[in-house]
Amino acid sequence: MTRPRLVISILFAVLTVFHLAATWSQTVATVLPDEVSYLAQARYFAGKDERPDTARFLKHESFLAGKEDLPSTEGWPYYHFGYSLIVSPIYWLTNSPTSAYRGVMIVNSLLLSSLFLIIYSWIRVISQVDRKTAISIGFITSLYPAYILQAQIGWAENALIPGCALSCLLLARHLKYGTLYTVVLFACVAGLQFTLHPRGLLVVVAAIVSLLALSMVRKEQWKESLVGVLIIVGIFLVTKIVANELSMMMNTTQQEVSIIKKITSLIDKQIIPALIGNLYYLTLATLGVFLLGVNEGIRQILDKGTKNIKGIVSDVNTGSILFVVLASSMTFAVGIIFLAKSNEWNDMANNLDMIMYGRYNENFLSIYIALGLLWLCRACEQGIQRYAKILNTSFWLVAVSGILFSMYLADYSGLRSMHAFGLFPWSFISLHAKGWWYIAPLFILPLLWTYIALQLFIEKRNKGLLTIAIYFFLLNISMIVYKTPALQVL
Repeated sequence: MTRPRLVISILFAVLTVFHLAATWSQTVATVLPDEVSYLAQARYFAGKDERPDTARFLKHESFLAGKEDLPSTEGWPYYHFGYSLIVSPIYWLTNSPTSAYRGVMIVNSLLLSSLFLIIYSWIRVISQVDRKTAISIGFITSLYPAYILQAQIGWAENALIPGCALSCLLLARHLKYGTLYTVVLFACVAGLQFTLHPRGLLVVVAAIVSLLALSMVRKEQWKESLVGVLIIVGIFLVTKIVANELSMMMNTTQQEVSIIKKITSLIDKQIIPALIGNLYYLTLATLGVFLLGVNEGIRQILDKGTKNIKGIVSDVNTGSILFVVLASSMTFAVGIIFLAKSNEWNDMANNLDMIMYGRYNENFLSIYIALGLLWLCRACEQGIQRYAKILNTSFWLVAVSGILFSMYLADYSGLRSMHAFGLFPWSFISLHAKGWWYIAPLFILPLLWTYIALQLFIEKRNKGLLTIAIYFFLLNISMIVYKTPALQVL
């Protein structure tokens, strides 16, 4: 084994262990209705039950096991079945609820650790940076707190996050090689994102648009593009048929329907604060790297467009980035729509969850983190000092406007960590009481670390990378300590 491969293998093992450390104290499903829905289906696919029985799972394998007064599972949202298929083999191996759940946690850890390999490979495909830099970017991206902490919940995010990044990688490889094999791989993975979760529909749309645009630019490859589109449409139709059947068996409500209904209620809702809040979540949670990634992605697309507008679609770099921009923009918009206030959310109208509901937008966030880190590394090689003034000015604009926005949010109640893992433990502080002093740490503490990281990047690249890695590491450790009784001091 060559040295780079050895390093990659060791770091992958470290990530897997780190994920497991964050999950091992979990022995039963605690998130309703998500986990119960997914894992009840997993038991069904494993042949343990005659139908996906959420009521049975709730009674015997959730944190409510043994209790008499259980909530009704009728009319629960339905989240599709792809993730359930992935973890279903665990239920072949054991009849113990605790062992099965821990087996699911192991699968989650492996899935999310694979993000490191995917991002590393994508960086190597789209850029000429050395292996050491690509490994560093891939590892730091995978350390992003929400990606470590998602593993402690048995839901589709564990497959969606690496799945969306894998779609981007496979599209880049198809743009590079243009073979039937590469387009089949891309189409299958992109189409299966819808099987994993209804939000994957947006990946399906972006993938079809990308292939259709590519067929118009590379006319000699129209057959390959057509095959890709047909595969994606086929997976979509099969998923709809199976999902409709399973949803009826479980007496649940499909998510696509509820999103469409909410579109009509957008006019009189607080869309602007939600837009700003979600952007600030992504910015604060990544120490501003998200904004750098967005800027770099758009810059590359515009640069390519000024030279050859058709080249945007067919270029290995900009073609895959355009796919991500399209899919993530639609995901961002639909996330706001889904959380638009309606009668069912009236009791949470003044909750920060409605303003900074971060996890819906984290499926493609890894690509933006990687792009942001890639730009910083390149800027350091070219002399980042020439960007120091604009970087510092941008920081203070973001910081001052963020503090003002936090004052606007002073009357909102706290942000639940499961919806904003990227801001734990600062979100935990916000739950203690209402008022600006409890909201402010969500903004001030990440901004402080962002400033330190920025100055160290201007001084030396490795210092900046290490600062971001340490911040992500410390936030992960704080959640592991919080979730593990044996480690709790208080």
